[in-house]
Amino acid sequence: MKISKKAFLLVVLILLSTLYSVNFMRNAQEIYTTGELSFHLSRIKGLSSIFEGPINYTTFNNYGDGLNYFYPFLTIIPAVVFYGISNNLILSYVLYIWLLNICTILISFYYGEKFFKKIDAAFLFSCLYTFATYRTVDIYYRSAIAEAIALTIIPAVLYYAYGLIFNREKKVIALSVSISLLVYTHVLTTLLCSALIACMIIVRLFLSKQIKNDIKFVVVNLVKAVFLTCALTSYFWYPMLQQMNYQEIHSPFKTDLQLEALSISDSIIQALNNDITTYTMGLLGLVALIFPLFILKEMEKKEKIIYVGVVSTWVCVTNLFPWFLFQKTPISLLQFPWRILGIQIFFSSMIITLVFMKKTMNKKYSWLIIGATVVFLLVTSIAAKENYAKVIQSKHGHIVINEETLPRYTTSDMGGLYDYAPTEAIKERPHLEKHEVKVGESWEKGKYKAADNNITYTVASNKKQKVTVPVYAYLGTQVKVNGKVVNDSYKKHGLVNVDVNAGENKIEITTKYTPTALMALWISILTYCLVVYSSFKRFAPNKLKDSRYVTKKEINKKNENK
Repeated sequence: MKISKKAFLLVVLILLSTLYSVNFMRNAQEIYTTGELSFHLSRIKGLSSIFEGPINYTTFNNYGDGLNYFYPFLTIIPAVVFYGISNNLILSYVLYIWLLNICTILISFYYGEKFFKKIDAAFLFSCLYTFATYRTVDIYYRSAIAEAIALTIIPAVLYYAYGLIFNREKKVIALSVSISLLVYTHVLTTLLCSALIACMIIVRLFLSKQIKNDIKFVVVNLVKAVFLTCALTSYFWYPMLQQMNYQEIHSPFKTDLQLEALSISDSIIQALNNDITTYTMGLLGLVALIFPLFILKEMEKKEKIIYVGVVSTWVCVTNLFPWFLFQKTPISLLQFPWRILGIQIFFSSMIITLVFMKKTMNKKYSWLIIGATVVFLLVTSIAAKENYAKVIQSKHGHIVINEETLPRYTTSDMGGLYDYAPTEAIKERPHLEKHEVKVGESWEKGKYKAADNNITYTVASNKKQKVTVPVYAYLGTQVKVNGKVVNDSYKKHGLVNVDVNAGENKIEITTKYTPTALMALWISILTYCLVVYSSFKRFAPNKLKDSRYVTKKEINKKNENK
């Protein structure tokens, strides 16, 4: 059987992404890293009970953190499945990273082929994007797995947005589904992409010759996309807003944006070094900034727009951009301007591919050049890994996660331990850290037993009085004292506060989804079902028609042969 060129390339891409994964994670039982890995391992462990309730009480130091209300988790579920099968948190994470790299290279190949209309250009684009230095930084240095997943989805979002805005294609459903996956992955990346889509609209209207018709088409279809996306993602945003309305929530720390922005010299030097222990665009970003300058006069309007995207996103990462103007605005939630490098590597991969197409696609040795580029990417990845192994242990916040340290890093020593806690509860942090219970007016060491979907404190009291336990109280938190449900208000200072009787009292705490949150879940599920049904109804008849046509042709051919 003859293997098609595309099938062969897909196999090669899977092998390349596997080599890339193995290079950085050769040990499935120990990971050297900094940043957010402990946070995300706790998420994976906590999500193992997500169908029983929104809060897991065995992670986040047994405080009952409502992380899942505020941090989307749908696209990390495969890691939870791996954990359920293997019961090994580190192995499940490594397997998920491997799967993520495969998905990234295949998805970028798929949308690259749609955009460039050439299979070899798509192959090059997918390799450049997957091996991009900042993406490597996100996964292996920062362990910012949610942002890395978002990078996998970005090509789909921007392809459909481009088609709708610039080509007047009716991509409402496809755009909405891709953005909904982004929402269920990482909110900040969703906001960055939304800002980029707004810029695309401005550029389109600026270039438009029929501005009235274009405005109407873009506005109508984007409004449809917004409403559909809201329905698809109601399971995330509604419970989040509901909890924020219930009480003030402690958000992740804020930074000085201007100080966190990179200097021009640091940005260029770090790119030349291709050092993945820095927040750098790497050699890919640097090449994308410089090479197009030599063929600027030959570039078409579309290519120039993409190049402007490369340059402008890089400028936004540096302190050339006046970030101080936005310090007291919601934009400060970005925390680090270098997060925009996630968009920059997308534009960089595109412009390098376009330059390659312009200069080599009609030449005899184009595949040889692609092969040499892939080898170069592999070699630089290996070199980056060797440098990483030497440098990582001297970095601030360096951690080693293995079987021995894992329990500590998924409980008391994890990053972001107090993120998304009730703000009032943070005032009692010294008592939280010691797991102390407030009996009457005095704090004392608490005795507790934590399970996935509940935690039980045993408290002795010499009289009937109020008891505060070091567990967060959210909307939907339910309390039983000695097996009896407490119906009165039990929230005080963001913690569970109940009346107990004299003697030994067992206080059992669990959290359930509110009825309206469950309604939001069903709205999302039903909307996805309608989208699938609508898509099937649209495409199935054409496929069936083609199938019937082929079958009829074959029958006629057989009859002619007879």
